[in-house]
Amino acid sequence: MNKLLILDKSAFHGTACDKLIGFVRCHHVVLPYPLCVECAISQKGDTGKDSKDAKRLMQKLLAVVKNGAYAGKAPARIVEEERLINAPIDSLIDVEETRIMRESQIDDKPDLEKISEECDKAFQSIVGFVKQWADQYYQEICRKGLEKEFRAEIDEGDVVGRLGKWLQVVDKMKKDILDQFLSDGSNDVSSDRWEWQMLRLSIAWGIELASKRNKSGPGFENRDISNDVFDIEYVSHLSQADGLITCDNNLVKPLALAAFPNKEVFGSIDDIP
Repeated sequence: MNKLLILDKSAFHGTACDKLIGFVRCHHVVLPYPLCVECAISQKGDTGKDSKDAKRLMQKLLAVVKNGAYAGKAPARIVEEERLINAPIDSLIDVEETRIMRESQIDDKPDLEKISEECDKAFQSIVGFVKQWADQYYQEICRKGLEKEFRAEIDEGDVVGRLGKWLQVVDKMKKDILDQFLSDGSNDVSSDRWEWQMLRLSIAWGIELASKRNKSGPGFENRDISNDVFDIEYVSHLSQADGLITCDNNLVKPLALAAFPNKEVFGSIDDIP
């Protein structure tokens, strides 16, 4: 299958290392930046499962890259490159980082604090913006007296159709959103740039959160959405990839189906020819 495929955390964690190695040897596979981060900062906790151990996950990640998978570019680098050329970047694959990973050995004591700081730098601005947007949207729902309508939307259970509606809302408000999000006031970001795709997906999910908060009550506003933003980045890679492999039916799969209906979404590597 000569297509570029995205592997998300759920599929990576849920597939044995030797099986993944065999898969990436005959397919073009990108491991997005959040997958590398989430492996490095994973905490084993009290589960006793080695699958949650950061060192073992990093060993698995390196083994998969050494056997043919590619590392994805960090969000800050993608945005920097796109803004420099004012156009979509040629590829989300980080060629240099892939080379480094293929030549490296795992550090017995990775600097998890540094990795965590880099992660915050990469994602916290958009996390904060999405939370702010969700709060504003929720206030609008209340101001316009639309609580009943939004509760009915959630009760219908068609999450793909619902996210499709939210994406249409976001696309219509593109100029206003960019004016609010970009500090320099620039709003000439084209729709095919990754920066806009990541932002529109995140804000559409923010509307979904506002809808769920409306149904679930005020306690929902304290939810940490950092992991949601990680998951959204996997979906954003479909702007340049052909397919996504995910076991996540709560966010990743429905958002991918809503945002990229012409791309392929697989539940397992076993589903791919």
